[in-house]
Amino acid sequence: MTEPTTSALASFLGFKGAALVAGALGAVLSLRYIDDLSMFGRVLAVITGTLTAGYLSPAIATWFGLGQPAENAVAFVLGLTAMNLIPGLMRLSEKFASDPLSFIRASHDRRRGD
Repeated sequence: MTEPTTSALASFLGFKGAALVAGALGAVLSLRYIDDLSMFGRVLAVITGTLTAGYLSPAIATWFGLGQPAENAVAFVLGLTAMNLIPGLMRLSEKFASDPLSFIRASHDRRRGD
């Protein structure tokens, strides 16, 4: 199955049109579950979910060996959950920045089952 037509800007930025649409729909749906956001915050949440889905869904789908329909599902889930995933990733990066060796050591120990 071929990829739907992608806009010139989306293509230039490396996005697939279907992933952007799926991510945007997931992000819009996520607003139903987020309270206390201003209009600017809601717009930013949709942009964040859309961009997260646009950039990460192809990589995740490739990593797990998924096809195009699954990539669109991944994009939807990323759009839906980006506002929760990003703060967690930021906390991980702060832990790494404060003490990289301990972070790496702990990750290695968890992988070995220590």
